[in-house]
Parts: sequence; structure tokens; C-alpha cells
Amino acid sequence: MNKARTKSASAAPVATQPSPPPDRQLTCFVVTGFGNKTDYSTGRVLNLDKTYEQLVRPACDKVNVNCFRAIDANLTGSIDSIMYRWIYHADIVIADLSTLNANVFYELGVRHAQKPNTTVIIAESVLIQRIPFDLSSFVVHKYEHGGDSISAPEQERFVAHLSEVLAKLIAIEQRRLQTTPQVLAESDSPVFKHLTGMTPPSYTAQSYVEPPAYLAPAERLPVGVAPGLSLASIIDAAEAAKQGKRFGEAIKLFQQAIRQQAQGKPDSKPDLFLSQRLALVTYKNGEQKNAQGEIDKPVAIAALLEAEEILAANCEPKISTCPETLGLSGAINKRLFELSGDATYLNRAIHAYERGFYVKQDYYNGINVAYMYNQRALLQDQRFDAIVSFGHANLIRRLVADICEQLIADEAGFARRGDQEWVLMSLAEAYQGLGQTDDGARLEAKIDRVASDFGKHTYGEQKAKLAHLIDQFRQKVRPEDLSPQPAVGADPSAVDVSDAAATHSPATAPPNRAAPSAGRRPITIDADISPGKQIRSIELTCKIDYF
Repeated sequence: MNKARTKSASAAPVATQPSPPPDRQLTCFVVTGFGNKTDYSTGRVLNLDKTYEQLVRPACDKVNVNCFRAIDANLTGSIDSIMYRWIYHADIVIADLSTLNANVFYELGVRHAQKPNTTVIIAESVLIQRIPFDLSSFVVHKYEHGGDSISAPEQERFVAHLSEVLAKLIAIEQRRLQTTPQVLAESDSPVFKHLTGMTPPSYTAQSYVEPPAYLAPAERLPVGVAPGLSLASIIDAAEAAKQGKRFGEAIKLFQQAIRQQAQGKPDSKPDLFLSQRLALVTYKNGEQKNAQGEIDKPVAIAALLEAEEILAANCEPKISTCPETLGLSGAINKRLFELSGDATYLNRAIHAYERGFYVKQDYYNGINVAYMYNQRALLQDQRFDAIVSFGHANLIRRLVADICEQLIADEAGFARRGDQEWVLMSLAEAYQGLGQTDDGARLEAKIDRVASDFGKHTYGEQKAKLAHLIDQFRQKVRPEDLSPQPAVGADPSAVDVSDAAATHSPATAPPNRAAPSAGRRPITIDADISPGKQIRSIELTCKIDYF
């Protein structure tokens, strides 16, 4: 795993643990976050459960190692106690540094201080360039993460790679313990590497802790929730209920998960991911329709307000830079505005979506905040403010279009994405808002091929809503009445005689003036106007001759 130690360093005796009996299955404690976690250096959100389920556990299965996380263990006390016990007792520790999770770095440091070897570090590829200096000299095994999922080819590659690393590590360590236990192991800990000859600490547990029962892959079936089951099992059941749109059941399960996560620490703040999930299913629970396909508006508003309270209490959306928190806050307030018409919620939605967009640079927050700016444009009393809001919507749409176009241009990467339909639909919506109808039309066939029925329905509804907003804006504000702006670098004293702005400001232009014809072109006169003098009148003669 690291460069070989020198003979002089290797010769020093060290207290070692006895070799495990041959019939005992080795354990691997996985130090990682769970659920969706944000990489604040890039704004990307990664589902770290997918890393564990699709990469780490399959690699351990291949070498018959029982791997688990703290949330996979049965909790009879504080999760911290479980974590410290297994950081020390596990035969192998795999630490995933992805998203630069502070808890993971702390727990990795605890392991490095306790054990000279059998610690493996992994991280998703974008993070490799941002590994902290103290760990930069160590081997970090990289994998490709798509955000929501990991592609099948990458699963195959990394599982094979990691299982080979583990097999070599196990074989070398077992041979060392059997043949030369008095010789130091090859160190993968910076503590034992630099403090040569240091003796690992010893610890005699006051109670026995059983590792989670190992189940072969074929035996891993969804389980119900019963007393004593792990936090991971409760979360899995809650996610299954959410996917099945059983939101009332999902609420109870996420609440149970939060209680279990905080067990032993009555003042503990709920985990960010669990709080976000609870807020999501809470507001979705109020959106369920009756037999007539309608929602109960008061019930929906009450659920949205409750979800907002969950975010406010546990996720601090007003100051948060977490894209997941901000996206949820934006969605909740957007829906509250749609149901109540209260502009307060509109402004809150814009505040959340826009910060989420600039943190994450993603199409989801971007396309939503652009739409909300169109909503704001219609509510403005001042014509100038309305036009500014409308223009800002399109400025953001141009950024969204660039983001989506870059994702699609990477053909190999785009083919691995699980959100292809949403990328294409967001790009089409951006084109629609920008008036690039031909570009949008070219995407329709692609959207039809990859989108689900739900996606197509949602896209159709959103297209109609946006078209209505734009039409309302043009009827109310009549942007064609505005004076053309001078080109960059143009002489500000030039007079544009094509517009009534010579005698009217944009705010006082005649409201009933006909729109310019499609073939009309402005005539610009470079007037020699003396600075500092007021113009009393302009005399102009213009004659146009045709061949």
C-alpha cells in the first residue's frame, strides 16, 4: 500500500495482536458518510450509500470479509460507542474521503493513531486533487461517482481493483503474523510511519460486541423494521416507503431513524440527511390527491409549513450553503407561493434556489430560479423592475443551457447519467425561455426517447406554464416598446430616430404605439452635440430614394 520501510525501522519489535483463528471471518469497518453529502469544493452532491452498496461491500464479498458501517450495527447505546469500538477492533478499515466529510477525517485519524496497518483510503476521482497535504503522500484508491449513482462499468472496474487490494493486504498480514510477528507490519499510518518503533495501544474491552451478521449477496432481501434493527435498515425501509409514495409511513420511519441516531445524546442535533428526507416526505404527504384527482389545499399548505419548520430547525436554510437544503427550501416555498399567491414565498424560493445554483452550478436550481424570476416579473409595479426580473431569468437560463450542453457534449459521461431526461428537459425549457424555438424543437425527439411518462407529463405542464408566463409578460409590459440600447463602444451622443425616445422616456412612451414592423431598421445620426449645453430642438430632414 505504501513504500516499503527500511530494514532498520522494520527490525524494531512491536506488540502485536495474535493471528485471528482460521475459522473467524475477518471484519471491515467502513468509515463514511451516509445518504447524500455535498462536496463544498465543487458543489456536487454524492449519494455515499451508493459507494458502499455498489463498490465497497461487493469488493469485501469477493474476499469473504464482513464489512459494515456504524449505522449497520444494532444500536443498544450511542452510535459513537459503536464507532470507536469498531475503529479499533476491525481487522480492516476502509475510509471514504469523498466530499471531505469532517467526521470521516476525524475517524480516520483515530484509526491511524491506533493501528499501524490494514487501513485503506478511497475517494471519488474529482476529490483526488483536493486531498489535504497530510495525506497527500499516501495511496488513495479513486473511483468515479455520477452523483446519484455509479455506472455499471465503473462498478465492475473498482470492485475488481478494491477486492484485489484487500486480498493482497489480508494475505500479507496473515503471513506476517504467522511467520514473523516480531517484525513491524508495512505501515499505512502516518503516525507509525514517522514515529518509528512506536508501540500500538492496547485495549481490553469491558463487554463483547458482535459484528452485524454477514449475509451473502443472494440472501440480502428487503427487511421490515422491528425493535433492535440497525439505523441503516430503518433508513432503507423509509426510502422504500418514499419510493412507493407511502409518505405517511416514510415520515414515521425517518422520525424513528432520527430518534435512533440521537440515542444516548438527548441534545443531539438530527443528522442533516435525515432531516432533509423528513422534510421532503412531510411536504409530499400533503400533496396526495383524492378520487377526483385534486389536492386538499389547506392540508397541502399545512404540510408545507411543517416541512419548512423541519428545515428551519435542523438545516438552517437561511444561512446554509448545502445545495440539497437550498433546493428543498426553494421547492417548498415555490409550492407555497403557487397555493397561496403570497409573494413572500416567491422571494424565499428565489433566495434559496439562486444560492443553491451559484453554489452547485446545477441545472435543477438554475432552471427553477429562472422560472421564479419570470413569476416575479409579473408582480412588479414598476415597468423597469419587471423587465429587470425578466432579463435576469434569461441570464440564468443562458448559464443553465451552457451547463446542460456541456453535460450532453461529454457523450460517454452523459450515457452513464441517470438523469438524462431531466438534463434534456431543462435544456429545452431554457431554449423556450430564451426564444430559441428551433433549438428546443430539435430536443423533442430525444426527450421522447429517454423520458418516463411522469417526466413527459411534468415537462408538458411546465412548457405550458412558461409559455403562459411569457405571454402575460409581453401583454403587460410590451418590451417591444423599449428603446434599443446603444451598442458597446457606440457614441452616446448618437441620436436614434427610429424610436420615440427622443421625446419620451421608456416609462412615459405612448402605450398604444404600434410595434415596429419586421423590416424596420433604425437610422442613426452622429450628432455633434456640445457638452454641457441643453438641446432646445432638433431639426431633421430625411429623404429616402429607391432604385
